[in-house]
Amino acid sequence: MTNMKIYFIIIFLIFSLGCNCEIGNTAAENDERYVTEAFRDDFEGDTVDTSVWQVATWSEHGGQTGIERCYVKDGYLNMVFINNSGTYLSSAIQTWDEFLYGRWEARIKPSAVPGVLNYFYTIDWNDTSDDSSGSDGTKQEIDIEFLTYTFSTDPSVHFAVHADGLTSYNTNPDIGLDFDPSSGFHVFGFEITPDHIEWFVDDTSLLKYYYSGHDVAITAPYQLKLNAWSREEWINGPPDSGVECLYQIDWIRFIPYEE
Repeated sequence: MTNMKIYFIIIFLIFSLGCNCEIGNTAAENDERYVTEAFRDDFEGDTVDTSVWQVATWSEHGGQTGIERCYVKDGYLNMVFINNSGTYLSSAIQTWDEFLYGRWEARIKPSAVPGVLNYFYTIDWNDTSDDSSGSDGTKQEIDIEFLTYTFSTDPSVHFAVHADGLTSYNTNPDIGLDFDPSSGFHVFGFEITPDHIEWFVDDTSLLKYYYSGHDVAITAPYQLKLNAWSREEWINGPPDSGVECLYQIDWIRFIPYEE
């Protein structure tokens, strides 16, 4: 090997080993249809910012939510589900503000305990009352659902679109993943536009849903909601009694879409 070749190899190795940088931006940051962030929470404080988030204290999905199971610690939003000898202690949180078209991203790690559902979704309650009944909303909904029982054998994530009285689209039944989502943090999200929805993980597209040909189109403002719960049907729960099932969120952001 010539001295010149050795020289270039050494220079390449020095550069490669010494470079500790993040390469590239998300698709939204490279797309002129998107503007600056309209919403972001890095959960850096000691408590949930209750001017931004409503922490659930009501009953839902056969369980009782509670503030003590939805808390900020070490830079993460922590959401807990516990099967307390047959009493389901769940958690839920939702934004006070409403949003519409744009790109949602969240760096999250669902629970590794089989038998819980960790949820990241939009919902048009059109209601900000303390019981979250949302009696007058369209119930237009976009879902990212983690069924934790799949992680150890056939990791997948479930996507869906709903509205009041309608289930317009479900994958059949899930989108397979080549990694266990509970083994580390990944950026999951979706883009909502006037004509379609696109889901992704780590900026890789997983599924597109076009309103044309379906019953549900996202037209109404919505809140963002996250929760952790369980039941026997579909979720294959509950987990063993007393086991803490931890769902962690590092950060969440929303970048509005403009045509």
